[in-house]
Amino acid sequence: MKYDTQMRLASNLKRLRVSYGFSQANLAERLQIDRSLYALYESGKRCPDPELLYDVACIFGIRMEMLLESDPEIIASQADCFNPCSEEDLRLLSIYRRLSPFSKGALLERAEYLELSDRMRTEQRKALRTCKQSK
Repeated sequence: MKYDTQMRLASNLKRLRVSYGFSQANLAERLQIDRSLYALYESGKRCPDPELLYDVACIFGIRMEMLLESDPEIIASQADCFNPCSEEDLRLLSIYRRLSPFSKGALLERAEYLELSDRMRTEQRKALRTCKQSK
């Protein structure tokens, strides 16, 4: 990553954290990393991996690309437009990250099956309501 981009990211991480009232320790705990590592991200001495950037974006309720935005007003305006990840979402992501590649694949297949099952049940309920209403 280019130095200026890395420094912009570092600045935006700090700006978001402070504006939401988190300490570095609070945010690091939510991200399940050490506070000193998070401090390196905010200082621009290290660059977080994409998964961690995704987690940060979820916590603050913004799209990932907003973390690289040069205009602080745009970041602030976007923060309210997206729903942040719930604690349950973050917990699920944390568990997923600890799985082996095989288990990740199996979990994704199962999740797709469950999503399809939910859609089918929803469609069946709609069809039953429509049928009852037409009688």
